Amino acid sequence: MCRVPPAIDGNSTRRRPEDPKTSISRKLPLVWARLPRSVRRPVVRLMRHERLRLGLLDRLGIRSRSGFITVSAGGADAIRRAMRHLAEGGVQGDYYEFGLYRGYTFWSAQKAADAAGLAGMRFFGFDSFAGLPEVGGPDLDSGVFIPGDYRAGKDEVERYITDHGFDWSRATLIEGFFDRSLHPGLRAEHQMGPAALVMVDCDLYQSTVPVLRFLRDLLQDGTVVLFDDWYCFGEAPDKGEPRAFREFLDANPEWTAEHLMDYPSFGCGFVMRRAAASPN
Repeated sequence: MCRVPPAIDGNSTRRRPEDPKTSISRKLPLVWARLPRSVRRPVVRLMRHERLRLGLLDRLGIRSRSGFITVSAGGADAIRRAMRHLAEGGVQGDYYEFGLYRGYTFWSAQKAADAAGLAGMRFFGFDSFAGLPEVGGPDLDSGVFIPGDYRAGKDEVERYITDHGFDWSRATLIEGFFDRSLHPGLRAEHQMGPAALVMVDCDLYQSTVPVLRFLRDLLQDGTVVLFDDWYCFGEAPDKGEPRAFREFLDANPEWTAEHLMDYPSFGCGFVMRRAAASPN
């Protein structure tokens, strides 16, 4: 969730003339993303003041309430490719997405599954619906993310998804910050099946750690895991999703990860494999 592409108009494929004020608001997030970290860091520190924080988010268009948009330039296409990969390999299971924003990729995942012939797949979406948490840990000084980024209420997300056509009988949304909502009883409560495809779009190390911990008992040989913000901190291996995934693999040597794809703007996908048992 590091770049904000233009809004997607679900009612028409024709491009309407854009209001100058709207054009400026859409350019502001791109300008912010391109600022050097030395400039963004002091701005982020100012965000400790609630009014300043919400005011900036509004000006950047991050909390704008118009348009069914995706902030992942290649996320929907990566999901389509992954669904085809699963269908060709005969991998069965459910779809899990962590970090929904307005639900575009979650909605597109069901469309992609149906197109690939994965009619039995169920869909589980997880989000705080309050934006990003206070940034801490190894990502604290990165100056990339602001608490409250990508905030969209659960009712709003459900409305956007429903308005564009969706089968809710196969889907569930679960609300809460991941360190609290992903408790051990959740799997049994919702009868969650093995994971076929996982979209990890929660940006931060501190959010990715509980996600991977929760997924450990849902993984199967052939599960595809997409990390939408893998390169969000550049090539730094000690931040964000790469650090959390490395630590997960170190702590769970029964699993290895095969690189499957890179996708824009910052995404990377892997196929999970059970490591061969060591000979006695």
